[in-house]
Amino acid sequence: MSAPNEPQSFTDPAYWKNFFAKRKSPFEWYGDYNSLSKVIDKYLKPSDKFLQLGCGNSELATQLYDNGFHNIHSIDVEPSVIAAQIRKNKERPGMLFSTGDAANLTMGDGELTVVLDKGTLDALLPPAASDADRATVTKMFDEVHRVLASGGRYIIVTLAQPHITEFWIDHFFPLKQYILRVQKVENKASGFPMPVFCFIATKMRAPMPNPLPLEVLRSSSIRTDRIESTDELKDAIRGEQELSQFIYLCSKKLDVEVSIDFQGEDSSSGPRYRVCVVDNPETKTIDTFAAFVVPIGRDAEWLFASPKGRKALRSQCGRDRLAMIFLNRSHQYEKGMDGVKADIGHFVGMLDVRANDSGNYEILSVGGVDVKRTISTGRSEINGGWSVEEITVDGKNCRRLVFLNTMNLVQSEAFLKTGKKKQTIIDLDQLACDFHRMMIGSLALSSHQPLAKLDTPCKMAVLGLGGGLLTAYLLRHFRKVRITAVELDPEVAKIANAHFSFPHSDPRIEVVIQDALVHLQETAKKSEEEKYDVIFVDVSGSQNAALQCPPPSFLTPEALSDMKNSLKEHGMLSLNLVTRDSELGKSIKLNIIEYFPTLYTVLSFEDVNEVIVGLKAPKNTLKPVVPQKLINTVRKDLGSYDEVVGAISNIRMVD
Repeated sequence: MSAPNEPQSFTDPAYWKNFFAKRKSPFEWYGDYNSLSKVIDKYLKPSDKFLQLGCGNSELATQLYDNGFHNIHSIDVEPSVIAAQIRKNKERPGMLFSTGDAANLTMGDGELTVVLDKGTLDALLPPAASDADRATVTKMFDEVHRVLASGGRYIIVTLAQPHITEFWIDHFFPLKQYILRVQKVENKASGFPMPVFCFIATKMRAPMPNPLPLEVLRSSSIRTDRIESTDELKDAIRGEQELSQFIYLCSKKLDVEVSIDFQGEDSSSGPRYRVCVVDNPETKTIDTFAAFVVPIGRDAEWLFASPKGRKALRSQCGRDRLAMIFLNRSHQYEKGMDGVKADIGHFVGMLDVRANDSGNYEILSVGGVDVKRTISTGRSEINGGWSVEEITVDGKNCRRLVFLNTMNLVQSEAFLKTGKKKQTIIDLDQLACDFHRMMIGSLALSSHQPLAKLDTPCKMAVLGLGGGLLTAYLLRHFRKVRITAVELDPEVAKIANAHFSFPHSDPRIEVVIQDALVHLQETAKKSEEEKYDVIFVDVSGSQNAALQCPPPSFLTPEALSDMKNSLKEHGMLSLNLVTRDSELGKSIKLNIIEYFPTLYTVLSFEDVNEVIVGLKAPKNTLKPVVPQKLINTVRKDLGSYDEVVGAISNIRMVD
């Protein structure tokens, strides 16, 4: 069973209805004493006087008795069940079994120190509970409250469906007489995809003036965390459910890469860790396993940032399964690799499904947890926190602009070189971004032939300035180009000037701080002479969406029409498209071709980036494109020449 697509699925009654429909025997879900003992033993003493509600055919009372807890009374509404339990436990003196109703207990006030419920609450309160069901459970809770002594514990073993959690909290929290704690039960042997929880309500002597603490003990944690609100407690439970679904998903060999995020104490800073699991598609079983910690600063490289790269890394590491651990710049990792292992090592170990698993696994890396050099940081009202960093990769020094609100998103990247005065400067003649090289390669399709002729007049628009590296390259390699760079965020334009040597004083460049869609609307209404020969669309959207670049708003009929009408008669569109959904990609191309009848694609060797090239001219008016002939016309003095002609060789027509 796969995990829900969205966390909200755990609150959807239809999800749980389908979940239960696939399973017949409920008691297997809740575990026996062996799986529950690590949790419940800390709340039990041999001298406790127990009551088990709804014992059914469970062996829990028997196992508790055999482990030294002898003062146990179990009840159930079914006489035949009680008779069977009495026969089975006749050689255990002192064990009591009787027919009884949990909503009408016969014990006196404050007589018990422990009331234990394994699955009974879940059975009495189904997702579509009637008013009568709710009344029964309320009466059961009232009876438990009555018979529990001060300091007594009401322990519920439950699947913690949202309606169960809410009903339990809504009843006991307002009483201000119970410390409420939630703890997940480790139950590896069950092969069950959903976690089992213990809800522990500890009764105080009298109601308190203020609400008592809410507590949660999460997976792999030895520390109990105080929770500020009931909503936060519900979120913590849902998080544990997602985690268990993920572990269950990874219990067998994966056909596709999967990942999960772990929040830190400050959730506003984004996830503290992202764990990505990649399996060898050619093996039947997972016989070798390792974890790989990706240092901050290296995470944007193709080997780590793309699915193809991660597959290659797994192969290079020689493991059937590789669990890649990504860190977040917005968090601190003062304890280095030891701290990472302490934080997340237990969870990563649960992804190790080797048959000969000894509990130990190797942690690989290419450095420490942080190998970047931070040059500057700041905050933009539009894009949030940002950082300018330097990193050395394969002997090359790079400078990057990173947006922090999306986990480790590199917005711009430039190569560094040593200047005439031995100082470090931005290399504006070489393009570090693969899709920028692809965009330059797409100019081979322009009727102006700027790659062949240095002095070709050409009017261009770059939508999305970023660090200004594409624009700066165009200015340096095409003498008679005139460029309008449109950027929504004024802070980004300042960063380009301050940290990426953007030539803002060049008379051939105009930087416009404006919504690019508004700029297109305005340009579309202008005269032919005021329109563009080439429009580059280099705008990123949500990194968590199926369509990452550009934002969907750039692909609406209105936006595509404005792009077409902002170009001169023989104009060209060059658009960076990033989507991991192949069907969505096909649909987008079909939409674009409605406005640009001649459409080409420039494919990336490495990633899912794809540059879409649209021409206004109909196909039947153009000569067939032969990539090698286009390559033969490219000037040899062009920066990043090899990469640009490599991109040209990947030009294909879209039918």
